[in-house]
Amino acid sequence: MAIEQEEREREAQRVSSVRTQIKERIIDLGETVDQRRTEVTAIGRSFWDDISVNADNADDVIETAASMAQQEHVLQGQKRSFQVAQDALYKLQRVVDAPYFSRIDFQERGEYEREKIYIGLTSFIDAKTDEILIYDWRAPIASLFYDYPPGPATYRTPEMDVSGELLLKRQYIIKAGELQDVFDTGITIGDEMLQKMLSRSADEKMHSIVTTIQREQNQIIRDDRHKVLVVQGAAGSGKTSVALQRIAYLLYKYRTTLSADNMILFSPNSLFSDYVSHVLPELGEASMQQTTFQDYLTHKLSDTGLALEDPYDQLEFILTGTEQDPAYKARLQSIPYKTSAAFLNVIEAYGEKLKHDGIRFLDLSVGKKVLITAEELSERFYGKASILALGERMEQLSEWMLEKLDVIQADAQKRFYRKMVREPKYMGTEPEMKKMSKIKAHKAIAPLKEKARNLAYVDVLGMYRELYTDRELHQELIAQAGQQLPDAWESISAFTATALEQGILHYEDATPLVYLKGLVEGQLRVGTIRYCLVDEAQDYSPFHYAYLKKLFPRARFTLLGDWNQGIFTHANAASEDGAGPKNEYSSISELMKEEETETIRLVKSYRSTREIVLFASRVLPFGEPIEPFSRSGEEPRLLRAANETELRRLVADAALTRQSGGASSVAILCKTARETEAAHAALKPLLPGLTRITKETLHYEAGVMIMPAYLAKGLEFDAVILYDAGEAVYAEAKERKLFYTACTRALHHLDVCYLGELTPFLP
Repeated sequence: MAIEQEEREREAQRVSSVRTQIKERIIDLGETVDQRRTEVTAIGRSFWDDISVNADNADDVIETAASMAQQEHVLQGQKRSFQVAQDALYKLQRVVDAPYFSRIDFQERGEYEREKIYIGLTSFIDAKTDEILIYDWRAPIASLFYDYPPGPATYRTPEMDVSGELLLKRQYIIKAGELQDVFDTGITIGDEMLQKMLSRSADEKMHSIVTTIQREQNQIIRDDRHKVLVVQGAAGSGKTSVALQRIAYLLYKYRTTLSADNMILFSPNSLFSDYVSHVLPELGEASMQQTTFQDYLTHKLSDTGLALEDPYDQLEFILTGTEQDPAYKARLQSIPYKTSAAFLNVIEAYGEKLKHDGIRFLDLSVGKKVLITAEELSERFYGKASILALGERMEQLSEWMLEKLDVIQADAQKRFYRKMVREPKYMGTEPEMKKMSKIKAHKAIAPLKEKARNLAYVDVLGMYRELYTDRELHQELIAQAGQQLPDAWESISAFTATALEQGILHYEDATPLVYLKGLVEGQLRVGTIRYCLVDEAQDYSPFHYAYLKKLFPRARFTLLGDWNQGIFTHANAASEDGAGPKNEYSSISELMKEEETETIRLVKSYRSTREIVLFASRVLPFGEPIEPFSRSGEEPRLLRAANETELRRLVADAALTRQSGGASSVAILCKTARETEAAHAALKPLLPGLTRITKETLHYEAGVMIMPAYLAKGLEFDAVILYDAGEAVYAEAKERKLFYTACTRALHHLDVCYLGELTPFLP
């Protein structure tokens, strides 16, 4: 709702006044930062000048240590003071051109005056009057803006709930310090503001959404009561944005006890990680630990020497395989079993058995000479009963090995020395020969000590392989877990054993192997993580969830996904046609074993136009509901080609048309990497600037790009062109959700090109 000109002028004057004060504070802080930087540098340079080092007696040593500790304390204090000033300066520099974005007028119950609350990315206080000129969007009172229309309203503080009357909700568009637009809003954060935000072109980086957070999104951001928060968000509902604003909120609320180092975000791939990398800095927070589950597995299995498959290679195998291939059939049977929570119980039963017998040890050798045999290690480990966990016993074994290797090294040093004395070619003084023999002995034994420290004498891979080569062992373990061997056990075991013998570790085997490794080596828990956020949660298996719960025992979990986009094999297992609804929420709750679990559904899509959302919804008629935001555009185009040459021309023409029409990012999406490679070669002469995106790509820039549809998950583009949506490409149930995912990447334009008959997914 527009406001009167006089009121608009008052608001413009306030923007100018606040901006002037911020500029003045920036100058003051800049001087403070320079001064403190100089002080830190000076203290660092004079650190040793102010310390009298004296080691004549014990008292002098103690005095010197105390002096050093005192100087270090002073230095660290100055560094913290410098960092605080620098952070404050950075935050004000970010907001000086747009100090705030909204205002609410609130009258607390029992009070007679209305309080004007201006809300921005960071708080700002008048240095002279102590008046709060801007409230941080994460402050408790700011939640009124996101949660309530004008009328009765309540916000929660750490001490109590505060009730009253919300008298006004106002939004601002401020650029370069100038008030460009201002309007009052009602029930929701105005459609007018959202229309402006959503009509813009896609950027190469995701931005924060604090100016347009909706009530249901705010509920997720500020939830700190539940240990497990499951968010089913329709494509384009803002799941990832909400997750990042949630991180910023938690870091603000618990700033004295929580840091970015206590949080971890699992992203789907490195390209996506780069895409979202600007959001937290934009909100004034340090970037948290962000990784992909694949990178985590690679790190944990780096010492196995295996070729570790990633989830995209697994998906390629499934999408390009045929039922006539025995390996394809065996793998389709293998994946659901190995990704199940039941298989985790089998691994745990294996861990219990290994407490008594069964751990495979490796000889420690120098060349052909065995210094400590596997039999010695096994006898030492199992020689007497122990109530200690496997990891603690391994630690004791490593300590024993290091002591034994010290003795072996000392003996080797003596032998080297005696040899030097006997042989005339070793010329030198006695001290020189002793030093040389010491170096040679250290060089020979040091690698073995490193193996002892890293538990490289345990053959975890051999034990995992034994699960598939020893049917009797597997049957014993699965019975202990209360399960039965799968019907296809023979093909599963043969297929897995062959791959492991060839040095190949399939993606579905990686997490079970890491879990077994953690059980044996005692490296299963990371106690420093307090919050774990998982994006694209529908792509994680039951085994993954059970493992993450054990890996981060102190953590609260936020799991964000869209089960309509569950493109991996285990995610499609529950419905025969891939289109039916799949209730993952209760199973996640059961796997996490937490009573404090909440499931929130975000059904409204803000990414795509109404026409694109309705078009994509036809692909999954029985999927999770998706509701389009009221932003209209053109209908998606269906472009049929009679042959391959015409298909390439149609795709190239569509890309050029969209680009000339103002689309800054145009994505041509193919079904697989194989199709992408062939299409890129064919289209390159027609689209000279075409960029091919692969799973190794770390970032992308605006322009026309081509990639497999599964790499586009979580990303968005002004225009999307499906390379070939013909029946020959998209017809099987396993491809339906992938097709849906591809359609929902488009913000403004969707072109569906196809050869021959159109996919049956579009009735």
